[in-house]
Amino acid sequence: MGWSLRWAWREAQRGYLTLIGLLVVIVIIGILFSFYGGGGPAGSGAGSQPGGGTVLGGAMSRARGVTCRNNLQQVRVAISTYSGLNEGSFPASLEALQAGVPLQCPEGGEPYQYDATTGQVHCLHAGHERF
Repeated sequence: MGWSLRWAWREAQRGYLTLIGLLVVIVIIGILFSFYGGGGPAGSGAGSQPGGGTVLGGAMSRARGVTCRNNLQQVRVAISTYSGLNEGSFPASLEALQAGVPLQCPEGGEPYQYDATTGQVHCLHAGHERF
C-alpha cells in the first residue's frame, strides 16, 4: 500500500510540474513578444510603422543607418579613386563609378544626392543628413 501511495504522489507531482513548466514557457513567450513583435493592431500608435516602437525595430533602424553611412563612405572612396585616376575630374554620375555599392539609402530607399561639380555625395533621408 505504501508503494501505491508513493506512485500516486509522483504522478500527481509530475502533472503539476508539467503545468508549471507550460505556464513558465507561456510567460517567456509573452515577454519576448512584447519586446520584439508586440506593436499592437495595424494603424495604431508606434506599431503602425515597420518595427516601430519595439526594441528590435530600433536596433534595425540603427543598423540600416550604419549601412547607409558605410555605403556613402565606399562611394566617396570610389569617387576619390576615380578622381585620382582621371586627373582630378569627377564622374558624371554615381552609376559611372560602377563601385558595386547600393546607390540608395537602405532606410528610406531615396537615391543618394551627388554633385558632379564638387564630387560630394549625401543621403537625403531624414536623420542621415550628417552622413
